This record gives sequence, structure tokens and C-alpha cells, in this order.
Amino acid sequence: MKKAYVEYIESIIKLNPVFIVGSGLSAGAGISGMGKLATYLIQNVNIDKFEQDDLNEWEQIKSRLITENKGLEEALQDSGDAISKQLLKEIIQQTWCCISNDEQKLILDISNDNDPTGFVRYFNKFKNSNTEIIHIITTNYDHLIEWSASNSGWRIWDGFHEGSIGSPLSVSELNERMKIVSIVGKKPVTRRHQHLRIYKPHGSLSWFKFPDGQVKKVQGIGNHLLPMLGRIQIIPTIVTPGIGKYLETHKEPYNIVLSEMKQVLDSSKALVFVGFGFNDLHIQGNFDSILRSDSVKKVILAMGLSDNAKELIESKKIKNFIAVQKYENGSQVISDVFEPFITDEPEHWTLKVLLNQAWGADISATVSRSV
Repeated sequence: MKKAYVEYIESIIKLNPVFIVGSGLSAGAGISGMGKLATYLIQNVNIDKFEQDDLNEWEQIKSRLITENKGLEEALQDSGDAISKQLLKEIIQQTWCCISNDEQKLILDISNDNDPTGFVRYFNKFKNSNTEIIHIITTNYDHLIEWSASNSGWRIWDGFHEGSIGSPLSVSELNERMKIVSIVGKKPVTRRHQHLRIYKPHGSLSWFKFPDGQVKKVQGIGNHLLPMLGRIQIIPTIVTPGIGKYLETHKEPYNIVLSEMKQVLDSSKALVFVGFGFNDLHIQGNFDSILRSDSVKKVILAMGLSDNAKELIESKKIKNFIAVQKYENGSQVISDVFEPFITDEPEHWTLKVLLNQAWGADISATVSRSV
């Protein structure tokens, strides 16, 4: 393996990078990506109570997905304001059902020390280090990253109080809660509990809106409870692909998450993109200037680089980077730091293999613990 490549990987991990995680990571672990989600919506959106305008609009959305072969996000964006509240609610509910059902299959694997994403190893590695905070931004609704952190003994802030039921928690209050003050000699020394700060600008499966307008985090709600949620008027609060991004994100908890996310990005020394397509201008606007910065190192990992990612590279709008994607049975490494190359070794575009480059092969990964 090229020495410059390995050294770059080692250096970026040592900088405690900010991770920006997209659907590619979860899809690799078994969560439905945009294609499977679109199929699920086509099969499960319940049109029995739709008005004629909604029926017409839903048929147009399906036509874009099936006949025009558009992606789910684009198909929904094309509807714009034509999507009524009732249709939007049904799309949100079925999106929630699809992803919720997928993630439940993985919680036992993670609790049994399997590592579907690579983040279990990452959190384990830093558990006994001086690293106090790990920052991860994700557009995914699932809890795979949070479960990986929890399994490794890390505390978690996702915009809410910890615990089974949580209300929004500001960063200033979080900082106070995470303080540990001890006396060394005669002087007080302040440090912090190790914790993950995960920023979910599109929401999370455990976020729900209550009849009084409050949004709370309620853990442990699965698809079997959905009929009961409807009866008591508690609804999932996620921002569906292509719609509602600018409508909801000025409200709590989204505004807390977005504000803190921007500050973290502005102070970052390194960025690692995992399965992120650069298709979301709502999120990307927060780090466009950082992409062009020579002083911030960047890694992009993807099974296949999106057209937008390729355009960033070709137009030199990203600097000091390496990008790794699948290439035949191996991987292609693209960079402006050293000469691009092809490796026959597989899966260099995954977080797991990236960590192998920095820390050596994970011996425990060879032992199957599947439940």
C-alpha cells in the first residue's frame, strides 16, 4: 500500500476528525437506502383516505420514481408545495416504519459486539484515551452510531437529555452536565465525561411531536406501537428526503442541532465523509468553505462517488483530500496530495478498512458473533 496514503490516514485519525455520515454507511449495514425506501413507499403508502388532489399527486410521484427513474429525493422535491399535510404525514410515517423495521434487526448484533459500520471499533479505541468528545454529523434517521457508542461505554448527546424520555438540551447545559471536577493537590482540575455529540439535522427515529407541539426523544418505540401513537396523536418527527427541510429546521430541536453543528465544523481540523453523496445543499452549505481550505484534511469514502462529489473533485472545489471508491474488485484512491492509484485490495472505501490502515487489522472482526 502506498506509504503516503497510509500516513495520511494515520494523521487524519489522530486529529479527532468530524465525521459526516450519509445513507451509504447505513445501507452497507442493512438499512434501506433511497432505492429500497422508494420501493417500500410505493408498496405501503395508504391512499384509502386521500382526497382526489392527493391521489393525483401521489400518482405523479410514483410515475417519477418508476417511469422517469428519478431518485426519491428528486421525485419528492418536484412536487414542491403540491404535497399536502396529509400526504406528507403518510410519507413520513411510512419512511419511519421502513427504517425502524430495518434498524431493529441490528441492535442485537451491535450489543453482541458485532460491528456493522466500523464505529464500534472507533469508539472502543478511544475509550481509554484523552479524547473527551467525538463529533458526528449524520443525515440518517437510524441509531446505529448511537448504539455503537453506547456499546462502547460512551455517553451520548443528540440534542436531547439522556434517558428513555428526553426533552431538548442546550449545549451550555450539556457542558455543565459533562463536567468532572477533581482536586489535584490543592487545585481543582476540570475535565469532561467522554461523550458522543451526534448532530442529526434531518431528525431521528426516536424524535416525536406531541399534541401540545413539544418534540421529545422517546426511545424503544417500534412499529408495533404505531397504531397507538396515532390514537394519542403522537407523530414521528423526521425530515423526509426532498421535502420539509426548510420548514421544520428553524424549530427545536433542529435549530439547536444546526447551530452547534456549524460551530463544530468551523473549528474542525479534519473531516471524514462516509457514504455521503454531497447531494444535500441544506447541509453542504455549512462546510463548502471548509472543502476549499488547504488547512483542513479530508477523506471521502463511498462505494461509488456521486456526480456531485466528482464535480467537486474535477472543479478543484475540494483541497487537501483523498477520496476512495469501489473499483472493479478493488478500490480507486483519488487525491490532490499524492498520485491517484488503484489497489486490488477490496473495501478500502469502507470505514472498517480505513481504520485498518490506521491501526492494523481488527482481529476481533474475524470472529463471528452474529445472533
